[in-house]
Amino acid sequence: MGRVQGKVAIVTGAGRGLGFADAMLLAREGATVIATDIECASVPMLEAHGIRYVPHDVRDESSWKELVARVLRDHGQLDVLVNNAGVVHVGDPVNFDIAEWRHMSEVNIEGVMLGCKHALPPMIERRSGSIINISSISAHTGLYFYGGYCASKGAVASYSRAVAVYCAQNRLGIRCNSIHPGGIDTPINSVLAAEFAERLPTMRLPPQSPVSADGPQMRMGEPDDIAWAVVYLASEESKFMSGSEIRIDNTASVTAAVVG
Repeated sequence: MGRVQGKVAIVTGAGRGLGFADAMLLAREGATVIATDIECASVPMLEAHGIRYVPHDVRDESSWKELVARVLRDHGQLDVLVNNAGVVHVGDPVNFDIAEWRHMSEVNIEGVMLGCKHALPPMIERRSGSIINISSISAHTGLYFYGGYCASKGAVASYSRAVAVYCAQNRLGIRCNSIHPGGIDTPINSVLAAEFAERLPTMRLPPQSPVSADGPQMRMGEPDDIAWAVVYLASEESKFMSGSEIRIDNTASVTAAVVG
């Protein structure tokens, strides 16, 4: 308890799944947490744990300006930003839908860029802060049936390094790191599974592909497996860690086999 006591944190995409777990665990460890999402069915549960919910679209720069201004007005500081909001669509390099590609680019890449842009000034003023960008193991692997997602999360990882170097070389006292989850058991998986089943007949898959309908299933992690890493990066325990990538995937990104 108390690992992030006194810190003020924004967590995007906190209405469910990883973001919800991040917000809950940060609050449990002492942070004042502002949870954002486009919509949220979990507001009563968040509020029961002292977490404020703010409707927010990470693609909208004016929404970012209003959010950060509100946090500074209400709390006087911003110590932690967790850029968690993200979307995923199914599609291989031949049949990817351009509208879905752009949707992922807007949320996954531009949302992270805008978050960093507007969180940095108040952190610079205090000469301290931690930005945590949620990427994916797909940034390191060739999951071509999620090709656009791979591209967007690779951009998140690369941009995180750029922000980290900017902060380090200018001696701003701010850290930026990325977390790369493997398959995590969250509500989005049921939606994604349905989309995958619909697109599967149109995609080119090799014989005995691990993603075929009758292929072996990968063991899934739990949201708290990621949330504990978020707490670590938000806390002073990671004060010498910036520009790093934390993979949490039970070896899935370093083996050709499906990890059971």
